[in-house]
Amino acid sequence: MAGRFDFSSVANQLDSLTKGQVDMPAPLIQDKRTRSEVREDYDKKLKALDKKAIEALKNKVSEAYSSEDIMLLKDDIEDSLAKFIRYYDAFENLNLDESRKVVLKEKELKLEASYDWRAKARLFFFRILGSALVVITLFGIGYIESEYEWAKLPMSKYLVTNSKLPQ
Repeated sequence: MAGRFDFSSVANQLDSLTKGQVDMPAPLIQDKRTRSEVREDYDKKLKALDKKAIEALKNKVSEAYSSEDIMLLKDDIEDSLAKFIRYYDAFENLNLDESRKVVLKEKELKLEASYDWRAKARLFFFRILGSALVVITLFGIGYIESEYEWAKLPMSKYLVTNSKLPQ
């Protein structure tokens, strides 16, 4: 049994089958930067993208005739889309913040208006109440003075209340 399953012969046959067909890729140079440095470099790269660069990329993509040409521009397209997504998210957040501020301001104004109307109604009520009390007091004094002798004011003899109209 040990002779039938010799691993060295199987490995040699596999090696001879793949020899010359598959080129081994060159070893990759490892990036020894930290994540924050990679992120900073990526942010700088995105910051360098401006409207002119994106328009130039759009023109290159529209002029590309084959998928290989577009694949060469893949990284630039991804970067442009990432920048667009960031701007879009920032715009939505800004709109959300502004709409929240507007809604809060509307609620604040409605609350202020309700307090304002309460204050106006209270002032109006007390003015009417004060005017009614003055009128009732004057009528009460006039009634008491006309009905009771003790309530005649000492100087009332000089006031003529019954004036006769000339004929």
